[in-house]
Amino acid sequence: MHDNIVRIGLGQIITRLGDVEGNKKRIIEALEQGKENKVDIVVFPELSTLGFGSGDIYLDKVDENLKALDEIVKKTEELDLWSIVGFVDKDVLGFFYNAAALIGKGKIVGKYYKTQLVNYRLFDEKRYFKPGCCLPIFETPFGKIGMLICEDVWFPEPSRALTFRGASLLVVLSASPYDRGKNEVWEDYLKVRVYDNILPVVFINQAGVQDGVTYWGGSMIINAEAKIVTRAKLLEPDFVVGEIDLEESLK
Repeated sequence: MHDNIVRIGLGQIITRLGDVEGNKKRIIEALEQGKENKVDIVVFPELSTLGFGSGDIYLDKVDENLKALDEIVKKTEELDLWSIVGFVDKDVLGFFYNAAALIGKGKIVGKYYKTQLVNYRLFDEKRYFKPGCCLPIFETPFGKIGMLICEDVWFPEPSRALTFRGASLLVVLSASPYDRGKNEVWEDYLKVRVYDNILPVVFINQAGVQDGVTYWGGSMIINAEAKIVTRAKLLEPDFVVGEIDLEESLK
């Protein structure tokens, strides 16, 4: 990293629902790729540790997923990397959250809980998760980061609020199933958020087939001028690297 340039790795992995050990292994392999490529931060899709889908598997595996997250934190410390990982969190009252963890300095620096839960087609989030209530931003060596999860970014207010709070980079985690033309719709929406806020956006999506559902991948980094810096493959796992000048969002 030099001055305001941040080097970002997109860990576009395929996850397996309930296969916490396998998902952890894929995350760690991508972190090691990030180290080899001299990135500052590696980002991963929504619910990377447990896999995306409906079912009581969340109830059965939440503690295992939290243990896996602890091991991922240790690995980032060993590799001297930052990371953002999607996982299932549980509070002291036993409520579950579709969550994202910002990891750095050998610890979880901050968490974000998805606010816009989805209940249509394949999605049954309100049955398992409690919606988040807050839109925090977090300090890192390369700027202030705001995180959103999938449906959150379809509404203008969350990204706008993060911008007003001083975010210089927005990271959007997703596990979006394939529909014809969906990648183009997502690209349009993400660019609208960039135009709304003059803020670079990192979009990380799951890819491949999980339990008969195809995820379209197509993760991308978009700079503050709404130009795509780098893009991952469609429909299959990938690891790509791109650089963002965070000064662009401050002008």
